[in-house]
Amino acid sequence: MAYAAYCESFGLTPSLHVPRPVAVRWVVMDVTVRSRDALRVRRALVNCAGAGILRCIPQLDEHRARLEIRLTAHSTAEVMDCVMACVPDGVIGPLVSWRRHLQRRGLSHGL
Repeated sequence: MAYAAYCESFGLTPSLHVPRPVAVRWVVMDVTVRSRDALRVRRALVNCAGAGILRCIPQLDEHRARLEIRLTAHSTAEVMDCVMACVPDGVIGPLVSWRRHLQRRGLSHGL
């Protein structure tokens, strides 16, 4: 008769230490460009990892569009270079934290 040794685990199994992912710090950048250049900026931002358009707000009287771009805090230089390369006459507004952006929109609880 053979004897088999085994261990049953009911619940969490011990495993190798897996480091927790670093929390991403999001910021929002406002960029104002001519209306006809807004699509060019949107297409260029596809190549920037972690960046995305939150809102595109047309300003019809001025023939401009304001883009709200969400990006990681460490990629601001890359995104600014990308925007300036495709539309050198755009206006880059201030960087605000994700929490401040939500507060501007009336979502002070952070959702």
